[in-house]
Amino acid sequence: MIVTEYELRANWHKNKEKLIILPPGSVITPSARDFIRSKGIDVQIEGNGLQDLHKTTFSTAAQSLSRGHQLKPTEESKSHQDTQAQTATTVMNTGTNAFATKNTTVSTTPTAAPAGVKPEHMTHLRAGVLVTKTHLVIAYRGQLDLFQGDLVESQCYFQQAGEEKLILHLEEISALCRQLMVSEVKQEPFQWSTLLGLSSEELRERSHHPKKYYGIDHTPLSYTHGPIVARLHQLRAKSREVELYANRAFTAENGECSRTDLIQALNRLSSAFYILACEVRSRMTQEGQCQAKKEVQRESQQECLKEAPIKRVAVGISNRHIHLSQTDLEALFGASYTLTVQKELSQPGQFAAKETVSLIGPKGRLEKVRVLGPVRKNTQVEISVTDCFKLGVKPVIRDSGQHEGTPGLKIEGPAGIVELTSGVMVASRHIHLHPEDAQEWCLKDGDRICVKVESPRPITYEDVLIRVSDQYHKELHLDLDEANAALIEASSQGILLGV
Repeated sequence: MIVTEYELRANWHKNKEKLIILPPGSVITPSARDFIRSKGIDVQIEGNGLQDLHKTTFSTAAQSLSRGHQLKPTEESKSHQDTQAQTATTVMNTGTNAFATKNTTVSTTPTAAPAGVKPEHMTHLRAGVLVTKTHLVIAYRGQLDLFQGDLVESQCYFQQAGEEKLILHLEEISALCRQLMVSEVKQEPFQWSTLLGLSSEELRERSHHPKKYYGIDHTPLSYTHGPIVARLHQLRAKSREVELYANRAFTAENGECSRTDLIQALNRLSSAFYILACEVRSRMTQEGQCQAKKEVQRESQQECLKEAPIKRVAVGISNRHIHLSQTDLEALFGASYTLTVQKELSQPGQFAAKETVSLIGPKGRLEKVRVLGPVRKNTQVEISVTDCFKLGVKPVIRDSGQHEGTPGLKIEGPAGIVELTSGVMVASRHIHLHPEDAQEWCLKDGDRICVKVESPRPITYEDVLIRVSDQYHKELHLDLDEANAALIEASSQGILLGV
C-alpha cells in the first residue's frame, strides 16, 4: 500500500488521530513522512511496534524500531488481535484509520517497489519527493504545460493572419509562463516587473477601463469581433483556468495561500489577454471607419466621373533632375550664385536652368543632371529606378518634399561637392491640377486615382497622386521609366478612371 501526503491531509483532519496502523509492506512517500513528523503522528505496522520514520517500507518485525518507548505487551497483543480480525482487504474509514478515504478499498498485499524503482502511478513533485499523479500541484503543472501549447498554436494561427505584433506579445507571455514553472519547481519567489510594457497596476487599470484607453466598451464576446479576438479570449479563458488550478494547489482549507506570487502573475495574464483583445477591436474599428470613409469618397468620385464627360489630361515626361537650396547652389557654383533660365516649363514659374551637376553614388555616377528652378528650401534629387541601380542607391518612392527615409549621395558642381544625406527619390506619379479643374472633376489635393494612358502600349497607372494649386497647369507627370514602358508619344493622353 502507498501512503501519500495527499491522502493523509485529506483524511487526518477528520479525527486528528495520533496513531496510524498500517499493513505490512506499506510504502510512505517522503512528503507523507514529513507530514507525519510535523503533526506528531505515531505509525505502527500490524503486529509490530512503533516505526522509525527514516524507513519507507515496513514488512517485518525486524524493521520495527522504538522511538524511545515501546507499546506494552497487552497493547501489542490487543493490536495483533485487532489485526487478525481484519479481512483480506482493509476498508479504510475514519473510525479505523486517520488517512482513509471514503469508499476506498486498499489491498493488504505488499506494494513496495524494488529499490530505486518509482511506481508508475507516482511522480516526483521535486527531487526526492514522490506523490501520486493526481496531486494538485502536478495537476497545476499539467495545466500550465497545456496553456503553453495553446500559446504556440495561437502563434502559428496569428502568423497565418499576418499578426506579427501579436506573435511577439505571445512570445513574451510564453517566457513568463516558463519562468512560472521554474520558480514553482525550485520553490523560488517569482518576480516580474512588466508585461506588454505595463506594470501589474497598469494591466489591472487598463483591463478595467477599456473605454478610457482603447475607445472600446465592455461588451459580450461576439462573432462580429472576428477570429483574432475570439482566439485571444480563448487564451484568456485558459489562463484563468490555470489560475484556478494554482489556487487549488497552493491554498489551504483555512484560506491561507503559500504562492500568492504565482497566482497574482496568472491573474494579470488574464488582464493582458483582455487588453490585447481590446487593442485588436479598437484597431479593427478604426480600420473599418477609415475604409467606410474611403468607400464613400470613392462612390462620390465615381458618381462625379459618370456624370461628367471623359476627363483627359496631357502627359509630361520627367527626366532625371535636381532642385537645389540656395546654400547648396552656392556650395556647388560659388557665393551669391543665381540660376540662369534656359527654358520655361509647363508649370507656371518653373524653369529648366542652364546649369547641370554630376550625381555620385556608391556604384557609379550620372553626368549633366539638369538643375530646375527656382531654388527650394531643401535640395531634392528626382531620378528613375534605372538611375538608382546605376548609382547604387536604394530606390525609394516618395511624394515631392517628403524626404524621410530617403537615401543620399554626392553632388558635384564646378565650385565644390555637396554631401547629401537624404532627398534622393523616385517621385510618385502625379497629376497637377488647378483648383477649378479639381472642383470640376470632384477631386482634391492628396487624392489617389487610376489613370489609363492612351499610347501604342496602353497602361493603367494606379495610385496617381492629385496635387492641387493655383500655380499648377493640368498635366500628368511620369518619370522616364514609366513613360518608356508605355511607349508614350507627344500625342499621348491620360484618361481618369476614378479612385
